[in-house]
Amino acid sequence: MVKLFLGEAGSGKTKKMLEMANTEAETTTGEIVFIEPTPKHLHQLHRDIRFISTEEFQISCTNSVYGLLCGLISANYDINTIYLDSLDKIIPTIDESVVDFIELVDTLSEKREFTIIIAFNVDDSTHIEDKLKKYLPSI
Repeated sequence: MVKLFLGEAGSGKTKKMLEMANTEAETTTGEIVFIEPTPKHLHQLHRDIRFISTEEFQISCTNSVYGLLCGLISANYDINTIYLDSLDKIIPTIDESVVDFIELVDTLSEKREFTIIIAFNVDDSTHIEDKLKKYLPSI
């Protein structure tokens, strides 16, 4: 299952994801992975959460991110949740290719039975929010 947090920079997406991951770490029996572009929030995460900074790798497109996700899932069947923060800082352009990427990740998550929560900044000019509505949390 894919869940998205979309919004403008500074709207609290990262803070919410950190809170969710830390809360989940207190109760889950599975593994949690938190991925972001830099190690900025490493020390704000529960010690049981696996942290990955993408700056260690040369990731610059959705195919690279998808490969990273497939590698994680194939190496560890116990992963329950993956938090992918700041996708817009990992890949340079948020455009229509992100819609295809989200759909591909959704298929993977359903097949391998994990949840992935993805956050990225969008502005009104991208118009991709309409195509991703089914992945947005209901309010």
